Amino acid sequence: MKKITTKMIIVSAMLIALDVIFSRILALNVLTVKVGLGFAAVAVSAMLYGPAWGALCAALGDLVGAIAFPTGAYFPGFTVTAAVAGFVFGLFLYKSRPGFKECFLAALTNGLVVTLILNTLMIHFVFGPPLWPLFYTRLAEFGVMLVIQTLVMLALSRSDALYGKLMELRG
Repeated sequence: MKKITTKMIIVSAMLIALDVIFSRILALNVLTVKVGLGFAAVAVSAMLYGPAWGALCAALGDLVGAIAFPTGAYFPGFTVTAAVAGFVFGLFLYKSRPGFKECFLAALTNGLVVTLILNTLMIHFVFGPPLWPLFYTRLAEFGVMLVIQTLVMLALSRSDALYGKLMELRG
């Protein structure tokens, strides 16, 4: 693992704050569906520092968000799934400049593993809605977020000015 620097910690703290703002305040959040841009901050941290750091930032973002803006009782399973999402983004977006294929595969894998499987099961077990109707509701969220995540991550990586600035943050 790369040596942890003060710059990494500061950049990560800012990205965690953006994650909380984009996922807790500026997002559509109902019990079974969440549509927002919180993933973008997590994707940037994973793009900059890799899968493990992306997972850590995603987990901390979920934990801080749950404490600062609770939407019910805290359940650690959702923090674990947030970490899985950060890890997935890091697997596809770290080391080289991601193109359409990497952005799409990151969004697809995250959507299938985290949104459709893990979070759907967590919502079912914790809050109790019937599994199959919940799955179909989450399937709609998956489709919407697949497009949004792919386009946002692609925009982040395709913009020479923005991608250059992001890579300067890597240090």
